[in-house]
Amino acid sequence: MAEMNVSSAPSGITEVGSGVVLCQDAHSLSERRALSMIGRVCRDYLDENILTPIELLHHSGHAKLLNGAENLCAALVQKAAIAQAQATNTAVRDKMKKIYAITTAAITQVEAFEKKLPATPLTHRLLTQLNGSDPLYGARIAYCALAHHLNMSKSWTEKSGRVLALFDAGVEPAAVAVLDEALSEILQAKTAVPELLGKFRDARLRIIQLMALLDARYATDDDAFPTDFSNRLHAIAAKHPMPAVRESVIQLVRRLLLSSVPLLSEEPAEEFPATREVYALLTKDRDFAIELGAADLFEKRMVRLVTAEKLSRLIPGHFSAPKLMQGLKLFEESIGEGPKEILLKYISYLFEHRDLEKEFVDPAYSNEEKTEIAQELRKKLISAGLSDHRREQFLGILDPLIQRIGQDQRKATRTQCGPEDHVLLEGNRIPLKNWSAIGLLFGPITGTFLEGELLKLTVKIKNPKLQITFDAEGDVVRYSDEGFVAMKYRCLDAQMAKKVALYFDPLAGARV
Repeated sequence: MAEMNVSSAPSGITEVGSGVVLCQDAHSLSERRALSMIGRVCRDYLDENILTPIELLHHSGHAKLLNGAENLCAALVQKAAIAQAQATNTAVRDKMKKIYAITTAAITQVEAFEKKLPATPLTHRLLTQLNGSDPLYGARIAYCALAHHLNMSKSWTEKSGRVLALFDAGVEPAAVAVLDEALSEILQAKTAVPELLGKFRDARLRIIQLMALLDARYATDDDAFPTDFSNRLHAIAAKHPMPAVRESVIQLVRRLLLSSVPLLSEEPAEEFPATREVYALLTKDRDFAIELGAADLFEKRMVRLVTAEKLSRLIPGHFSAPKLMQGLKLFEESIGEGPKEILLKYISYLFEHRDLEKEFVDPAYSNEEKTEIAQELRKKLISAGLSDHRREQFLGILDPLIQRIGQDQRKATRTQCGPEDHVLLEGNRIPLKNWSAIGLLFGPITGTFLEGELLKLTVKIKNPKLQITFDAEGDVVRYSDEGFVAMKYRCLDAQMAKKVALYFDPLAGARV
């Protein structure tokens, strides 16, 4: 079957800038690039009147109504002429004269086309027939028939419904091409998308909804098809090539990605995984990703998301190990070199900090847990995609730390206490729950104990293997809701410190 005649005719359009075109004659106004420029220039007017560029240009009543509003018409013509003049370094007045001349000619031609329209209701078969009725003007006559079919639509829902209803069984490519252009223009209307796809919740979902119109693979959310329109258009696009609708979807998705609207949240820690999710979705199809320019669009988003000012919200917390793990994860998942460089500087800062060992993890963790955390961090360090130089540099810091934690592990082995074991704190006897060479857990006790607070106390241990009483001091690590105090301690007497060390590790104690 023949395609639209306008696509096979020589183009009367010259593109002189991004989206700025020059039309040589009235006929070239009906080409997609010209209709797109008309849509941009007249967007507010078209949205207010629920019109598409096809209708404005191919229904003499709509065209004359705008022409009759002299001030508005002059402002729109001037807007288009200024864009053309700036792109071609010519006089605005000359461009305005040209636009008036070709639009006037277009109205005259449309009036002639309207006289050829049959009185019968429009069907896809009639659209195909009209498209093939004239080798040069067939597509414009078909547009003219469609414009009249859509006349008096009171909403975008009604208008799109009239277009979708023409996709009957046996619809031919020529009719599909006309209807594809109309649906594409409807999607470009600012007020149409929220009406046809539902109220805007977040950019992530809107992108999914738009992409799902083209391919069910993108329908990764339960609300991917929120309306009758989206279900019907998706079903049609699955059966017929819709290049104009595809182009509009790409423009809408690109517009959302270029905007400052978050994909999901203003909170960086929530926005980052949402950005990764949408990136993975839009790069499923390599050809589509290239057409969209996904790599560049998402790098720009990441540059806005991963900044020095937002690092504390992307990598929260106090202790170095979990922050390093999160930093390496973000480095691995970031898109573009700019965000990776910012994260690498922060990772370097954490590794090279003089208090790395002291602030590595929560002191309340056992040495077994610390070792496990350090080993997981080492795995992530190797797999995160760092350069060989950086990886070896960081391993040179982490590996000795892992060794030191391992050496401390025997010292930190905790021993459960018996009924006679206790501590004396400010004259109060408090049961000792468990203890190690460096830590105590006692309670329950009522009071206020702050993390880092210095305590001085007496420890009394009485069991078959050890009977000892010694004074100690140390820092509170945590105070639980049940009233238990965990603290790191040190013996105040050197001989007592040696006895404690020998009890937990005879070999290590011998070196004290």
